[in-house]
Amino acid sequence: MYFCVVYTLITAMLLDVVSSTIGSHVQREGGVVLVALSGGADSVCLLLSLHELGYDVVALHCNFELRGKESDSDELFVRRLCKQYEIKLEVKHFRTSAYARHRGISIEMAARELRYEWFSQMCDALSAQAIAVGHHRNDQVETMLLNLVRGTGLHGLTGMQVMSEQRVLRPLLSLTKQEIEDWLRERGQTWVTDRTNLDADAATRNKIRLEVIPLLQQLNPAFVESASRTMQHLSEAELIYKRGICAEMETVCPDGTHIDITALKNSVSAESLLFEIMHPKGFNSTQINEVLNTLDGEAGTTWESDGWRLLRDRRQLILQDKGKLVKDYSSLLPLEGTVSLPCSCQLIISRAAVDFSFVIPRSPDTACFDVEKLQLPLAVRTIRKGDRMHPFGMKGSRLVSDILTDCKLSLFEREQQLVVVDREDTLLWLVGIRVAAGFGIDTSTRNAMTLRLSHI
Repeated sequence: MYFCVVYTLITAMLLDVVSSTIGSHVQREGGVVLVALSGGADSVCLLLSLHELGYDVVALHCNFELRGKESDSDELFVRRLCKQYEIKLEVKHFRTSAYARHRGISIEMAARELRYEWFSQMCDALSAQAIAVGHHRNDQVETMLLNLVRGTGLHGLTGMQVMSEQRVLRPLLSLTKQEIEDWLRERGQTWVTDRTNLDADAATRNKIRLEVIPLLQQLNPAFVESASRTMQHLSEAELIYKRGICAEMETVCPDGTHIDITALKNSVSAESLLFEIMHPKGFNSTQINEVLNTLDGEAGTTWESDGWRLLRDRRQLILQDKGKLVKDYSSLLPLEGTVSLPCSCQLIISRAAVDFSFVIPRSPDTACFDVEKLQLPLAVRTIRKGDRMHPFGMKGSRLVSDILTDCKLSLFEREQQLVVVDREDTLLWLVGIRVAAGFGIDTSTRNAMTLRLSHI
């Protein structure tokens, strides 16, 4: 009788915690919930608890082919488990080592990228509410310590959220590893153990789990619980912190890419503000400190993360998304029509007879040429090293790079500058800035071609 009472209490407690944790994020009748099922205690508990609570679950198992027969044994275990409980299972094999070599990243990072990419694909394919993973309270503390070792801001000390922006759901986040395993033992449910999780040399996280946390528990046996409470306090403090950061951001970096250096230096905390702008874009603490130390330096210095570049310009810091860079762009232009450009603009080409009513446009966004003076067809392309042109109203030709420097364009703007050229690659128009001499409308012109830059 005693064991039945304990079993009932443990089962009820865990199911109540899971239900209340995810109640506002997914609905029992709202569609499929995907469950990442490795076969370990956490994922088995997650799958069975959601199944018992009445959620429509589909298990996803990744075989990373890293441990030979053990990987295959884990796959066999999850197949039998899902068959026992009549739960649908999807299995995916990955050539993880080859992928890691190709990407030049660690095995751990490769496995993470592969599984979450597949999870996201399955979430879309099955119109799932979320992808549930088995992270628990111990994982929270490990993550906080890992971030602390690597260097982090306030957000890195608050841990993982129950539901992330990537639809990743963590129903077990408030439970400890011990509570999860006790729940399974009381049910007589087995699980598999990945031996690499017990190898302190396999990954930094394992060192924290197997060496650092036990050492801290010698100082405070309730370290995991006390650290969790601290993370909760920090999470609440972050709400106030974010409100202040957002207010400062409106002045310092209103568009998200141009940082006013004077406003940054006059902010309450330039270091914290710059960290919150740059760190989410992949810049590390060393780079951020270098930027801070060169706010009064010369223009032209750049820093790079995996996806972004940052330029120290004259009066501002400029962020550039590498994914939107235009390199070696070139496109032929029709005699009339509209051409979409890679800079979120369009080039509208029109032709007209020139008579007494024709008005030559004077906007820098418009170029007007005498058709008979052109070597057609025309093309639009990015600038190249050594490009020269003879600007209208000036004597002789000049390097395009010098013209752009005189116009006080930033390095990033100069790199992306477009030009219109003729069949002989003669520069006719520095798009949006200046036209070349020798191709304009005069008293003998009969037909004009007008190119107008339109910002979408």
